[in-house]
Amino acid sequence: MSSAAPISLRGLLWLLALQLISWGVLPGLLVESLPLDVVEGVYWGQEWQWGYYKHPPLPAWVVYLFEYAIGDVGPFLLSQICIGLTLLCVWNLGCRLLDKERAAFGVMALLGVYFFTWPTIEFNHNVAQMPIWAAAVLLFHRATMHGRWVDWLLLGLLSGLGLLTKYSFIMLLAAMFLWLALHPTLRMMLRKPQPWLGVLVMLAVFLPHLLWLIAHDFLPFSYASARSAAAAATESRWLGPLKFLLVQLVDHMPLLLLLLIAGFWRPRCWQYPVEGSSFLFWVGLMPAVLTVLGAMITGAGTRDMWGAPMWNLSGLILASMIPLEVLRERWHRLRWAFALFLMLLGVLMLLFVGFKDQIRNKPSRTGWPDQALADSLLQQWQQHTECPLQLVAGDYWLAEMVAITLSPRASAIPDADKDLAPWVDLQRVQQQGVMLLSTRQYSDVDTLELGEPDMSGEVVVSWPRLPEHEGLKVRWFGWMPDDCRGAK
Repeated sequence: MSSAAPISLRGLLWLLALQLISWGVLPGLLVESLPLDVVEGVYWGQEWQWGYYKHPPLPAWVVYLFEYAIGDVGPFLLSQICIGLTLLCVWNLGCRLLDKERAAFGVMALLGVYFFTWPTIEFNHNVAQMPIWAAAVLLFHRATMHGRWVDWLLLGLLSGLGLLTKYSFIMLLAAMFLWLALHPTLRMMLRKPQPWLGVLVMLAVFLPHLLWLIAHDFLPFSYASARSAAAAATESRWLGPLKFLLVQLVDHMPLLLLLLIAGFWRPRCWQYPVEGSSFLFWVGLMPAVLTVLGAMITGAGTRDMWGAPMWNLSGLILASMIPLEVLRERWHRLRWAFALFLMLLGVLMLLFVGFKDQIRNKPSRTGWPDQALADSLLQQWQQHTECPLQLVAGDYWLAEMVAITLSPRASAIPDADKDLAPWVDLQRVQQQGVMLLSTRQYSDVDTLELGEPDMSGEVVVSWPRLPEHEGLKVRWFGWMPDDCRGAK
């Protein structure tokens, strides 16, 4: 039987192109408004800060550029570009450690892992971390095998970008360091300058954000601590981390079911992992193990989606335990099982994005009348003053959505809390004025310490997908700059 790879690189690129179109373009054409995490990222990114109250800045910058350049399609396309780059890195690593046939299986298998399909509808820091994580693993393997300066320097650059994406990237760094430290032959590399120059590059890339953290009292860590405490309050020190591991297993269930359908339940379909695959097991599993151990030791809570970037080696780990003759024998069945699964999942995704409001008979985040609402609010603002509307405050989802939809765009103060928008101080609010929004009644509208509002009103906008529902009512209060008072 031929030993040619069942999926060539060309075939893989076709697969990624189809993924880009079905998951990256069509959802953007179906939504009325952007998902919650995307709105938040775009609103952060347009401020071009070195940090934000929840996360490091890199994903926000990138999603803002894509949304600004392409519109609503941009963030969906960006998300699938991240998945595509992740799969290409996995393919490359699989070809280095295993062979092209197992590498092809390792890539296709990931499309049966929950993290690589459904959650990628909504671009966020977890999705942004996935290609950087996969590329760092590839470069780490190249660096440890060849010791070239360029690989260590590129690894340092990517590690800095990883830390600028999400702090949990440190779990991968810890796993890689332990891999070096625990292997006598590799430990010698720690005496050479290449790895430490890579560390210097990583620190140089991360330094601006570190300075921002110091200047803002490590604001994201306060947020993370609060979320972790909230999670820990609902689960024990031991059960919470174990639940995290159980959820990670459940997220692999589609892949395991597809393997069963393709006949991989027979013992002959499996073997002891091939030589050299210990790297895959260590780097593929250790970040999750360290996360669990850290949670057990500190008592901190865990979030299931933290695992999203940790499992890009799952397919290669399984591939290392499948005999080549079995893989070739069952490839046709595997291909059809995955093809039907992805077609069904794609149809369900498009129905979910395009019609979930009607199906649930309830407005969703992606079904908000963002443009109509922004236009109505701007019109009412302009009835009172000719000054531009540059600041919007109030309910964090509402304020951020309106701010990025206005033309020209405005800055947002989520939850009317200036601590969450450090680029906005009281002086700027007084100079530019502000519109405070809410879908509920404020008992005290002076949340911004500006005194009584100069104007107020209410807009009612119909839901675009549920016109028979009661319209969206938004109460607003406005403070205008002193220079604009009485202009109309």
